[in-house]
Amino acid sequence: MRAAALVVCGLIVASVPLRAQSGRWPIALEVLDLEPMAGDWFEVATSGSWSHRRCTADTRFHWTVTTARTIDVLSACTTPSGVELRHGRIRARGSHQGRLSVRFAPALFAWLPAIWTDYWVLAADQEHAWLLVGDRARTRLSVLSRWVSLDEASLARAVRVARVQGFNVDRLEPVRHTSGAPAPMR
Repeated sequence: MRAAALVVCGLIVASVPLRAQSGRWPIALEVLDLEPMAGDWFEVATSGSWSHRRCTADTRFHWTVTTARTIDVLSACTTPSGVELRHGRIRARGSHQGRLSVRFAPALFAWLPAIWTDYWVLAADQEHAWLLVGDRARTRLSVLSRWVSLDEASLARAVRVARVQGFNVDRLEPVRHTSGAPAPMR
């Protein structure tokens, strides 16, 4: 009985959102139309991710908009043992479209707040060619692009926004995309 109570308390504590390092959360885009987000995205730079910790190259995503507030995501990357595919769900949080949460755990566990990870869209190109995505605690940061590389001016703009928002941009590393990478996902 006592062990069960400890597990429940642990799940509750794990589901409480972390506050940002500076005491304020980063500023996510207020309005974000999810429909243009559909399609293929390549991670061109990242500060690391727990869910993609085994990835060594070729991290990419295919987003399928299912409703005005949800996206099904297929994630793929190259690992030392081959290509890893993961299915997940992205959802808009509350009325704030730029605040997204993602889960890669089975839908059976979707009710558990601890399996959802926040990924907030901090900046986006007007043509939806790239996105800057970070978390509330300012520990994870990614630059996503419609292509395997991003022009220097766009990448510099994304890095400036991240720096102003209090992210440690020195941890941002380019993601290697190999010529032998699998074709874009459909």
